[in-house]
Amino acid sequence: MLGNPIPRIRSRVKGTIERYHMIEPRDHIGVAVSGGVDSVVLLDILTSLRENLHISLTVFHLNHGMRGEEAERDQRFVQALSKEYALPYFDREVDVPGYMKEHPSSPQEAARELRYLFFEEAIQTHALDKVAMGQTADDQAETVLMRFLTGGGARGLTGIPPVRGQYIRPLLDVWRKDILAYAQHKGISFVQDSSNIKRDYLRNRIRHELLPALRAYNPKIKERLLHLAQVLGADETYLEALTDEVAKRIVSGDKEASIPIPQFLSLPPALQARVLQRAFALFSAGGVLEYSHIKGILQLIQGEGGSKRLALPKGLGAIRVYDTLVLRKGEDMPEGMAAETELKIPGQTRLAGFGVEIEAAAVAKGRIAPQPDPQEAYLDYHHLAFPLRARSFRPGDSFMPLGMEGKKKLKNFFIDLKIPRSERPKIPLVISGGDICWVGGWRIDERFKINKGTKKVLRLAIKKLKN
Repeated sequence: MLGNPIPRIRSRVKGTIERYHMIEPRDHIGVAVSGGVDSVVLLDILTSLRENLHISLTVFHLNHGMRGEEAERDQRFVQALSKEYALPYFDREVDVPGYMKEHPSSPQEAARELRYLFFEEAIQTHALDKVAMGQTADDQAETVLMRFLTGGGARGLTGIPPVRGQYIRPLLDVWRKDILAYAQHKGISFVQDSSNIKRDYLRNRIRHELLPALRAYNPKIKERLLHLAQVLGADETYLEALTDEVAKRIVSGDKEASIPIPQFLSLPPALQARVLQRAFALFSAGGVLEYSHIKGILQLIQGEGGSKRLALPKGLGAIRVYDTLVLRKGEDMPEGMAAETELKIPGQTRLAGFGVEIEAAAVAKGRIAPQPDPQEAYLDYHHLAFPLRARSFRPGDSFMPLGMEGKKKLKNFFIDLKIPRSERPKIPLVISGGDICWVGGWRIDERFKINKGTKKVLRLAIKKLKN
């Protein structure tokens, strides 16, 4: 890169702030600084724009308690950085493993929940107007591709929003290579997070393996993904405003959502999906339905498969009561329906609705038994999309049984094995992204089997709960 990149990058960030109306004069901005290059450069840019934007800044940092001495090093680094910039500093240490014991979830999901709880605390404690975070254009491209792989739908493909409530992302139009050039040119120090190179996480595999491979087909693949997010984001803004108007008319209820089915089915399909998302988010503290959930609800209300009820994520369920669709808490669902549950990996996850628990752990390839117990599954770790979830059978479910080349309806799979209809809801299905990777106790999916190229194996085992 020729010349001094700093003025150009600062100008681009200022343009992003203005285009999305991120900041108002006299705003007090909290800058979330991990110590990595993105957040450190964000802090430097906002400091340089402070007088021009008429804002005040506070630095804050969260130690997730997951990386030992390295995390403590990061915390010390950010505290020293705040002194260098003569800015107020606020930090907190949390216990992600401990939180997971009380709130069953994956480490990534638990860390995210604790991070936003910390942000809310910082907003209240320091009277912040906004929280600035350091996601870049590269993060946006990776997010779009990740959501495509896990079945996020059009809404998911809008990627990371530049502004969501009090949270702003001023670097979202800046590429990581420019961030590094900025840091190098100005001599800015930063720390490296070793977890960013681990291939256990889907985002890291996308960053280090999939995107480089896709560049062979299109050298500008990241730019195309960013443009896709921007185009769909503009469409989504319009459709969300329209969804608000429709949802106010047809979604009612305080403790549960009631939707009149004839009015709902008269809507265009695009609005149907959005109204379901809006109703679900209201009653699940911001949860998101995947394509398979929406498809299941539509089958339920259209009478396909004869099902009258459906388990959903976040402990909710859908039930059809004559001409009304009702979304309510899982404990209010009729007996026999099991809610969708995230699996602890590693660890044990209790599935009370099935009367079992699933034990999950990474194992060495050489420790796999020649003839595994039917209650065990060995899966290629790097082909899975985490977090994994367990749920019961839904109308329309299909998978690719081990040894087959094409998909098979799960209903037909059960019929072939002569599994009674009454027993089918009691079989836990393990879900990776939008795909069934294991029909618990019966068969894994061909796409997730281990092979000669497998580097890491995930073992799942079903154990009956003791009375």
